[in-house]
Amino acid sequence: MTTIDSPDLPLAHEPSHDPDEKALFSRLAASMARHRRIVIAVWLVLTIAAAPLAITLTDALSGAGWDAKGTPAEKVRAELRSDFPALGAEFPVVVYHQDTPITSDPAGVQALVAELADGPRVTVVVDPLSMPAESGMISRDGMTTIIPVGQQIGEDAQRPVAAGELGAFVGSLSVPEGAQADVAGEWSMWSDFNKMNEEALHKAELVSGLPTLIMLFIAFGALLAAGIPLILAIAGIAGGFAVLHMLTWITPMSVWSMNFSMMIGLAVGIDYSLFIVSRYREERVEGKDAIKAIENAMSTSGKAVFLSALTVVLSLAAVFLVPVMVFRTMALGMILSVIAVALAALTLLPAVLVAMGDKVLVTRGKKDPDIVAEGRWAKWTSVSLRRPGTVLAVGLILLGALIVPAFGMKLGMPGATVVDKGYTSRDGYDLLVEAYGPGAAAPAYVTVDAADAERVVAIAASTPNVVDARIVTPPADTGRVVVRVTPGTAIDDPMTQTMVDDLRLGLDTEVTGADVGGPAGQNRDLTGVLVSRAPYAIAIILIVAFLLLLVVFRSLVIALFSIVMNLITVGAAFGFATIVFQNGVGASLIGFEPQGFVDAWAPLFFFALLFGLSMDYQLFLLAAIKERYQATGDTKRAIGEGIARTGRPITNAAIIMIIVFIAFGITGPIPPTELGLTLAMAVLLDATVVRVMLVPATMALLGDKNWYVPKWLAKILPHVNFSH
Repeated sequence: MTTIDSPDLPLAHEPSHDPDEKALFSRLAASMARHRRIVIAVWLVLTIAAAPLAITLTDALSGAGWDAKGTPAEKVRAELRSDFPALGAEFPVVVYHQDTPITSDPAGVQALVAELADGPRVTVVVDPLSMPAESGMISRDGMTTIIPVGQQIGEDAQRPVAAGELGAFVGSLSVPEGAQADVAGEWSMWSDFNKMNEEALHKAELVSGLPTLIMLFIAFGALLAAGIPLILAIAGIAGGFAVLHMLTWITPMSVWSMNFSMMIGLAVGIDYSLFIVSRYREERVEGKDAIKAIENAMSTSGKAVFLSALTVVLSLAAVFLVPVMVFRTMALGMILSVIAVALAALTLLPAVLVAMGDKVLVTRGKKDPDIVAEGRWAKWTSVSLRRPGTVLAVGLILLGALIVPAFGMKLGMPGATVVDKGYTSRDGYDLLVEAYGPGAAAPAYVTVDAADAERVVAIAASTPNVVDARIVTPPADTGRVVVRVTPGTAIDDPMTQTMVDDLRLGLDTEVTGADVGGPAGQNRDLTGVLVSRAPYAIAIILIVAFLLLLVVFRSLVIALFSIVMNLITVGAAFGFATIVFQNGVGASLIGFEPQGFVDAWAPLFFFALLFGLSMDYQLFLLAAIKERYQATGDTKRAIGEGIARTGRPITNAAIIMIIVFIAFGITGPIPPTELGLTLAMAVLLDATVVRVMLVPATMALLGDKNWYVPKWLAKILPHVNFSH
């Protein structure tokens, strides 16, 4: 064994410490195991109590909350609601089309207007036949009209619900042969999105269920053991969902929080249980009794589970920097699921494993598959250890080819096309843009003093991509009016965002007190907030992850190269998202309409989640390597043995996580599809190229320098021991 003589480098092998019987995770595991009946009973009661809240979570969630706090669009929305309610800027709109001119054959519209008056929560129906021709409510070809419908709304959370009720009511009405009536608008879209979300959740459970069970059986080689990860995930997710439901009693929570928290909770729940169960079985095979085995398993894998969950939670917490309810509740939902699942892994899992006794082991006469696989993994890893420079170069070229497209990533926010055809909001949107143009569903509303209104109209009319600008309200008590500006492109078209920027620039230089909002302004401001806050959130994630790695592994080098490895994985995942969701490669195969951009929330969420999940495998792998290093003092040997020991469990966990992410990705709307498939690709790259090629090759090249830490820093860093 060699040592390093540099004054800033510690000995290549620090003295190995005996396991501390009083260590937190060992004591916790022993306590849970000895009181297993009580622990299992408590978790059973909690899960049963949480079930009603978890099952009814969908009904408690909101489709609202897309306003970026403190932006001009939010200010305009508030002003439209308080001072211009008659404008009906947020009213659902019934889009009616028939094959004959409406003015010469008005019976269908007249009947529909009369029936709408009896619709759910309806307070006002605007009859297009009673409006002047210049109102533009009847299309130029005369065969399509819009009918705004006002509804009684108590709070924002009720808006999508009310719009959904109106959509169902309109769908039940009889219209003349050849005619069509659908409900379009912001809140109708979110109502349908909520329905798609719930349907996708159930489909994902079905699609992922059988493959996951098969993989768990293959992973453990024992039927009862294969069910343990699902027990853990279900208990954790039920608890997370119940807490999320209770939080809706205090504040609105977005419907987006449900799918993502379910997906992440299921994935990490299976991950955590796989690592702990595999390590527990290894200890049992070595001859230890159940209590001692679970103590040792939790002092190593259990500690890694805690650190992994902490990393994911801290990464997602950075999303709270974005002042948008939807994204904060999405992050909160995932945080709750991860915390609940980790808590179950650290308390319920030890109790269940010891209660099952030898039933969790492989059938008698067969060898433990994880131990059998160690030889194969050792052979594969030996290639990286023998030729580290070549392997590192090949790995970087593979990932670099995926990273390059990420530099061409364009960001935007989706419109009504996020909903599938066949839903009333999407069909109504298609009717609307076909008859009135793509910008009809994406107006900008400018609130301004009445004296300056004509000037605003003139500036808007001269702004590129504006097809119409007109004053649409009489002066309010405040002396202000509303100017509606219609772009020539759809709400999710980058040219619409450019139009908003140009309009604001023109107004800022020539008109005082003019604010630009409306759907076009909301999309622009939301994109701007997400893009501007992302660098701060990413910086926080990097700093927190670096400090955590530094404390856990007491190595400046490992902390730095782990961060770099994760950045490479995230960059490759960004490139994949750009290729598929922006450029549309494989879109028809997957079954979605490419938007020409990546959703603006994606970089922040992708980074937070991908970084957290990448740290998952990195922590388990490096913990195993450090454990072997503490036992042997040989870095090269520790790398080989650490990867061999964790090879099969990590691979099985990665495959199951990929199955879960793909299931959620292919069954839902574009946002879950983007997240699910991108996460699946990231996990695939992380568990193969990064773990098998980059990590061992980099550590082999660094040698004993892997454990470098300045002496002054070593004195203040705590000791985190993975040996037993």
